[in-house]
Amino acid sequence: MLRIAIPNKGSLAEDSIAVLKEAGYKQRTDSRDLVLVDIENQVEFYYLRPRDIATYVGSGELDVGITGRDLLLDSQAPASEIMKLDFGKSVFRFAAPPGVTSIAGKRIATAYPHLVSEFLKEKNLTASVVELDGAVEGAIKLGVADVIADVVSTGNTLRQAGLETFGEPILQS
Repeated sequence: MLRIAIPNKGSLAEDSIAVLKEAGYKQRTDSRDLVLVDIENQVEFYYLRPRDIATYVGSGELDVGITGRDLLLDSQAPASEIMKLDFGKSVFRFAAPPGVTSIAGKRIATAYPHLVSEFLKEKNLTASVVELDGAVEGAIKLGVADVIADVVSTGNTLRQAGLETFGEPILQS
């Protein structure tokens, strides 16, 4: 039986489930269900946190998964991207209060420490990476960072926090 990891919640979950249903696969009816067996198609679906999917696939416990490219790359799991799906479009960007135009020497708050560290290394820049577990927009106001690095789709959350993007994207998906 094929074992597939699906995001358990959020827009990636909704889009993934819609694509799988359209392809004829059975999907869960209760969002609290963590596993669904589709006997007719010989598939087991595991509903996991998007951040954990690459780890499970990379370990070989699951055969394939749907997750964000940013999460796959940041995980450093021995898993690879098979194909891009046409949903979940976003850009991984730096953001700060208006007027900030450089990350050099700054404290950068992010939930993606490996991606940011790789970017800094590639660009030969020195900065401190402050690892947070999501909702990094408040890090500047709370004084733990000067800049944030996060996934941006519409930019509404950044604007609400008084931040704007600057510089080149770290990653586009």
